[in-house]
Amino acid sequence: MRSIAEGNRRVRWLLMVWVVVLIAASLVGISSIQGDLTAEAQAALDEAGITIAAVEFEGRNAVLSGSTSQQAGAEEVVAGIAGVRTVRWVAVDQASTVAAGSESTTGPTPTSTTTITTTLAPTTTLPPTTAPDGVSWFNANLSAGTLTMAGAIPDPEAAGRLAFVTDLVYAPYLDNQVEVDDTVAAASWVPNIATVSAMLAIVGESSLEVAGEKAIVRGYPPTKERAAQLAGALQQALGPDVELTTDFTITGLEPPVVAADAPGDGKLYLTGTMPSQEVADMIAGIGVQVFGVENVVNDLEVAEGIDTTFSLFRLPLTFPLFQPVPQWNITIVDDLITGNLRGGATFASGSAKLSPELEQILPIAAGILSRNPTLVITVEGHTDSLGSDATNMALSVARAEAAANWLIAAGIQPERIFAVGRGEGSPIADNKTAAGRAKNRRVEFILGPPQEQGGN
Repeated sequence: MRSIAEGNRRVRWLLMVWVVVLIAASLVGISSIQGDLTAEAQAALDEAGITIAAVEFEGRNAVLSGSTSQQAGAEEVVAGIAGVRTVRWVAVDQASTVAAGSESTTGPTPTSTTTITTTLAPTTTLPPTTAPDGVSWFNANLSAGTLTMAGAIPDPEAAGRLAFVTDLVYAPYLDNQVEVDDTVAAASWVPNIATVSAMLAIVGESSLEVAGEKAIVRGYPPTKERAAQLAGALQQALGPDVELTTDFTITGLEPPVVAADAPGDGKLYLTGTMPSQEVADMIAGIGVQVFGVENVVNDLEVAEGIDTTFSLFRLPLTFPLFQPVPQWNITIVDDLITGNLRGGATFASGSAKLSPELEQILPIAAGILSRNPTLVITVEGHTDSLGSDATNMALSVARAEAAANWLIAAGIQPERIFAVGRGEGSPIADNKTAAGRAKNRRVEFILGPPQEQGGN
């Protein structure tokens, strides 16, 4: 865990392009992680007395196969495992079609039954999917939040990492057509193809073609600085042996501003400035899928001169993830994420023991951090007004540290977590009533570093 002073240094640089270094955390120990997840699923089925033909994973998605009579029980058991995003059943006679060798994710990720759908189509097309015979090649196009990939590489491990990372960063808006072909010659960039794929998110509309040791990146960055950022990140990921050509059109567009607020009244409030009506409808549409049409207050506005950033397409994917949280808000300005998860996570009076409600919210925070390893989080502890200032301050620190230690035990790096005690100085309810004091005995999760607060 880090101090407030440390956190306020260079935070904007860390958060501005939050997917760029996603890979650094994701690629470590992928194979062993998948083995752990598969083993956990198998153990859970064994404990439940359910025997099926096979348990496999495609990214974070479980693929189970067996007889129809086993389906309901097996799906329920595996869906309840932290880290499993979806569960798909394959009949025994179809089990041979299940892909093997895919990678799994790290950290506890809450399971959601909400299916995200969108009719928003990419605005550009994939570059030509041909290359000289016998040469490793890779084409990728990011448009309207969707990444479409094609290519041929000889390394199955690199292909597995690519599948895992792109699923983590881009799913469900992902079309992966990259094939393993041991007849094509190896290239210097192939082992790092997963990192390469994630870099395109720096510019919302961009594409990359790589063949042999030559590459060209095209895109529509809003500024020269963002263009240089994408080119530099790609060159580093591709390596010094690759000759990278750039073809950018600087748009001069302003970044979008978007905020989603669920204050605890059962409604979702959307505000912001969007680049198009299609994007605004996409965000509002997913909100409706999760909250219901009568519970979405849509104040999104469309304006000219606004950039279509990648983060616009990630924001609504948090809506089903946050469903168990009574109160939350999240804001994205120029890909800088801030937010707050609040409510439902109370403590017994005078105690720092994690409550059952809090233990349901903690996996949500861990899931967000697992998907976005550049993101830091502040865990704030709070108390009611009973007791002395010194006692309450110490108790609030203990509560924050209890939640932070849970996240660390779940695999989140300690340096990304700030545990801060606020004592009794930030009540959200009336301390004159028992119900109000219970609400004030809480922790809150803030996406971003802690802010200095005098007197708390």
